[in-house]
Amino acid sequence: MPNFIGKIFGTKKKWDLEAGFPTLLNRRLAETVVYQPVSRDELLDAMAKMTLSRHNLNKLNKAQIAELAKHLNADVVVVGEIKEFGQSRMKANASRQLMEGGREAKAVPLTASFRTGMQVTGYRYRAKVKLSMKFYESSGSEIATVPISVIRYHSRAGTQVAGLEASVSESGTHLRLGQISQQQGKKLRPIVKPTELNKIKFATPKFDRTLLGMATNEALIKTVLALRDNFGPNFITPWEIPNDESEQKKKVDEEALKRPIKITYVDSENPDMIYINAGSAQGLAIDQKFDVYTKGDPIRDIDTGEILDYIPKKIATVAVVEIRNDRLSIIKIIEKTDDLKRGDLLKPISTSEVTKKQ
Repeated sequence: MPNFIGKIFGTKKKWDLEAGFPTLLNRRLAETVVYQPVSRDELLDAMAKMTLSRHNLNKLNKAQIAELAKHLNADVVVVGEIKEFGQSRMKANASRQLMEGGREAKAVPLTASFRTGMQVTGYRYRAKVKLSMKFYESSGSEIATVPISVIRYHSRAGTQVAGLEASVSESGTHLRLGQISQQQGKKLRPIVKPTELNKIKFATPKFDRTLLGMATNEALIKTVLALRDNFGPNFITPWEIPNDESEQKKKVDEEALKRPIKITYVDSENPDMIYINAGSAQGLAIDQKFDVYTKGDPIRDIDTGEILDYIPKKIATVAVVEIRNDRLSIIKIIEKTDDLKRGDLLKPISTSEVTKKQ
């Protein structure tokens, strides 16, 4: 994160977002069980070895990112920039003059009527968190730049009525003084009052209950989902509830069947743990074998020299050892001529081909 001290709109409270955002992101990453976030102390230690300051973390070149990943023993480096962060409030009101009597005053002698006012007031709170997240491989190569934006609203309304009614008739004089009434909720959920926000520390459980906290956590959950979709492995996060009967899941399974099977994640500490983006939805079976292909020599346009495609190069034979879910499995290497990496293509081996190899 860049060096950024954030001030929430409408309050005097300032938060050190540079420290708070990584803390919240690490919590979200740890909740997945799949990702093991680097601690702040580990990061500061690696920065000290490279004589890096907080100010230039967002300006590292490819070689520096690779060196940082090496010091941290990290598979992926996440760099974020806070584009927008704050809460604002809009006030709206409407008033109307009501008059009772009128026609009755003409029909009944000595009858008078008075005007009364009604006012409706309301507030609409808006919390916005906008980030730019960049993901890098341990080699320093950029995987993706993902814009993250979350806006949350909370509305609050109240009514005020003031009235004075007086009438004079044959039966006498009658007076009624209307009292001011105001309707408000006993508790505001989420917390939006600036006076309360001034007392809340960033990245605390109470902060999570604020409108801004809810928007912040939603943005970081989107970051984790983007990391999964762009880097892998393909797993179900704690914030996604799978429903086998849902139409959405059927559509996801149908799309999964159309996609080629690829390596989506290679564990750097255990190279034998290789994840692929296929599972029970594709009908995979334990011990099912695949040939693995990577990009070989490029095919270039004869006139322009532009790369049109690559000749597939077989580098390994693998077998399925574990089916995690409908879209995720683990494979083991049977034989290889080169290292396997993310994006390598898997092609199933037919039964006759397996027999020949044996």
